Amino acid sequence: MNGHRHQLTAIAVALIASGFGAGARAQGIDEPLWDDRWYAALLGSWVQADDARSTDDGLGGALALGKRLSPRFELELRGQYLGYEAEDNRPRVLGTPIGTVPPDVELWAGGVGANLFLSPSGKGLYLHGDAMAGDATLYNIGLGLSLGEDVALRLEALYHIDNDAEVEETQINLGLRMALGERAQAPAPEPVRVVPPLPTPSPAPRTQCADGIDNDGDGAVDYPADRGCVDAGDDDESNPRCDAPQPGQPVDFDGCAVGDSIVLYGVNFEFDKATLTANAKTLLGQVADALQRRADIVVEVGGHTDGKGSDAYNQRLSEARAAAVVDHLVSRGVAAARLRAAGYGETQPVADNDSDAGRELNRRVELKVLESSSPWVAPLAMPAAAALTPVLSPTPAPTPAPTAVFVPTATPVPQPTFAPTPAPAAAPAAFGHADVNIANYQFAPQTVRIAVGGSVSWTNGDRRTHIVHFDDSGDSPDIAPGASYQRSFERAGEYPYVCGIHGSMHGVVVVE
Repeated sequence: MNGHRHQLTAIAVALIASGFGAGARAQGIDEPLWDDRWYAALLGSWVQADDARSTDDGLGGALALGKRLSPRFELELRGQYLGYEAEDNRPRVLGTPIGTVPPDVELWAGGVGANLFLSPSGKGLYLHGDAMAGDATLYNIGLGLSLGEDVALRLEALYHIDNDAEVEETQINLGLRMALGERAQAPAPEPVRVVPPLPTPSPAPRTQCADGIDNDGDGAVDYPADRGCVDAGDDDESNPRCDAPQPGQPVDFDGCAVGDSIVLYGVNFEFDKATLTANAKTLLGQVADALQRRADIVVEVGGHTDGKGSDAYNQRLSEARAAAVVDHLVSRGVAAARLRAAGYGETQPVADNDSDAGRELNRRVELKVLESSSPWVAPLAMPAAAALTPVLSPTPAPTPAPTAVFVPTATPVPQPTFAPTPAPAAAPAAFGHADVNIANYQFAPQTVRIAVGGSVSWTNGDRRTHIVHFDDSGDSPDIAPGASYQRSFERAGEYPYVCGIHGSMHGVVVVE
């Protein structure tokens, strides 16, 4: 019987320990939001006494104080009292018992417990395990049921082990689970906008204007990658700005340089979720096409919220929404290696959070150019941000709404001319070791080159845990903030990898 009892004890302890990993892993941006308030539980207990105790069944209670650490897992501090009334089995002479009165049994113990819910909603059936010490060493493992929200009915059927008395019993707990404090307020629903498809004009004819010479004979050198030289006044002598196109033109990132930003105000989500609306998907289809035409740039997709709700809630929501935009752009054909997802929560407002209009402006998704390999798009010193807004449904108003896809936020400034495109430099040689920094949910640099037999180190500079996942070797250990992970490569080839927790993070190791 001792071997059987030790196996059950190990199962209870393993359930508690496994929960720590489940809670840590659930901190990724792809997880849904959950109720992370503290809670208290007060339970009455009944135990069917083992025959070896020579007592009646036990009665008592349990008190727990816990917190949800992930959608499925919660951890709690737990205390237990059980009292057993002794059976008087002394021999009797002429009806009078002989000998010492057997003592009652009272047990006080405290420890830690864990609940692992079977449903991702964190409700209904759950597995329970706990370990406590005091007057005796107690272990419980079994099945529970939770019904309700702020105040929930809680029922547990447990296998009860008293390790000191070497008995195994059945324990039933029944009581209430009460959430402490108020749940974080979700942001107000975002207004639904109608985005009709924009007409796509026929592309302008392409001539020999990408060679950096004066093709149209107006005495000025044309800029590389000019779309066409049809007359002397076509403004082809300077780079285009990261500016708003004329009404009716498609989304265009021509002229956008490193540091420029575009606000996608038409990209909205379902209330309290990271699910894109139908209008947002239509708009992101145009954005994906524009990014395909500018294959030289790497952009950051930044998620922003208004000031309603807690800081932690808004941070998780902005991260999840930025990742949703990245995933949709990838599904529309944009290379994942060109996209970075970042959540800024409520830390970068562009308007007052005390008004509905201001909060609507603060709830936004921004595209920011991080890198550019194009020789003609230089990091120009100009405020070139523009706002991408949909065409609204026709509604009478004192002032007609603009119909352009972008709303410019910058004043045009003169641009420099550029010399002919230089020949590309030779690729850098491979090294024996390379370092990759993890910061702002990005691998930097994204591509590293090493020689066969070399190694790469990843150092985590974020506040969250990351995992480096390769298809050929699986997951690295959890890389905690400030920690590092290193891997060696013995064969030539390309080794793409992603973060095993935040799927929008990508990189590649080239072994030569």
